[in-house]
Amino acid sequence: MQKNLDDIFNTQYKGKSLFQHLVEIALQIQENKYFNIQGTLIELLQDLSYFEDLSHFIKEQRFYYLKLKSAEEINNPVEPEFPWTSFLEQQLQLLNIKSPSLNATIQYFPKLNQLLNIIGYGFSDEDAHNIQLCLKKIAQADANIKTLRFWGKILASQNDYYVIEATLYKPYTEPMPPDYDERTNEYVHYVAHDLLGDWILLPIINRKQLESSRLITYIFTGDLNRAITQYPTFEGQEKHMLKAQILRITHSTLLAPRGLYKTNDDDPKLIAYEEEFKMPEIAELAGFEAWVHQPANLLKMGRITHYVDPQLPEAEKQTLLEQLQTEDPEVERLRAIVSDAPTIKDIEQNWYYKTHGETQPFTGLEEGTLGYQVIQLRNYSWPGTVTVANAQEFGSLYVGYGLKNQVKQFNPIAPKDIQEEPEDIIEFPEPNPQTQADEVEPDSDDERRRQQELLQQDA
Repeated sequence: MQKNLDDIFNTQYKGKSLFQHLVEIALQIQENKYFNIQGTLIELLQDLSYFEDLSHFIKEQRFYYLKLKSAEEINNPVEPEFPWTSFLEQQLQLLNIKSPSLNATIQYFPKLNQLLNIIGYGFSDEDAHNIQLCLKKIAQADANIKTLRFWGKILASQNDYYVIEATLYKPYTEPMPPDYDERTNEYVHYVAHDLLGDWILLPIINRKQLESSRLITYIFTGDLNRAITQYPTFEGQEKHMLKAQILRITHSTLLAPRGLYKTNDDDPKLIAYEEEFKMPEIAELAGFEAWVHQPANLLKMGRITHYVDPQLPEAEKQTLLEQLQTEDPEVERLRAIVSDAPTIKDIEQNWYYKTHGETQPFTGLEEGTLGYQVIQLRNYSWPGTVTVANAQEFGSLYVGYGLKNQVKQFNPIAPKDIQEEPEDIIEFPEPNPQTQADEVEPDSDDERRRQQELLQQDA
């Protein structure tokens, strides 16, 4: 409290502090030069109109001395910097990106942003344009990128994260433990605090980090190098936790229309585009049966497939594998969202869909039936996830804190009942007799012993 008062009194205005100004007001009151003040200082302060008039009068009549500039300051003046100079420089650098030929397939986000704005979930046109330029910037910087799309935005307590998702022609390799599954890092992600700033590639994470990320609830701060100090422990920094949450959200909520992809005959965990695919009618998309999960299912152990130590005996490996399959079964890729188990009571599906826009179909001259509806799908497990689609295109986006819906809410233990008042103790008068007793009882055992010895001697 004292420090705050000192800061207030030391506030400067044209070389004078608030404390000095109050001193001058007190001197003027004491001398009574400019005001015919009746009463004491306390009475003056109670009438704020007199006090404000006197304070304003002193400010107007005061002479303010400005410090003269030195010869160096006069001969080398510093031009004032326009507050938008740095912003315009960064914007020009982003606009001057030249991408004559790119190997990557880049999402056209401004068109998807129009659908998002229809449902009230999009970005501004300026941000959408900058996001598209950032996609080109990242694709130009790395020729190994195969596809690029804007993933969404992770909200943090200090600096939010913009996230861009990419797939690669050749996956990055790093020294990893033997239980590492490279297909969990099929998607790589770039993050930035500002769309005009630098984009940082998030690191590859292992199985233990994915598994432990399920056990904690963490609010991101915006510092990628911040240590995670929570229980259960998480081996890594905030950038590893961020990558783990992004992968969990992606593998749970990234959708595609049924028939757009087909599984590989040799490896059912791999998919490829269906060449003869045609976008379904808008009426077909307005239902859960028309949508499937694009990524593979992420198991609780942080892998796409179960892992068993190869050094174990064959019978023990088979038993352990059957146990893992029973506790957390593997599901096929491109599974329908209808099969998702609801995580909230009293709901039939784990997804929610809504139709926006004009529901009346129209007959086109060349393209057949035209529809101007926009389909919106949301996931109950991960609030902030949205998938939008119309008759021409679709896309998914996430904006949120990266937290899963807590099915089991935390309710603190209720305090114990207030105890009743104890019964009143019956009071008695002090045992002070009015007459002195003839014989006084001994106060200690030693006195009783000596009296007994004396009685025995007399006997």
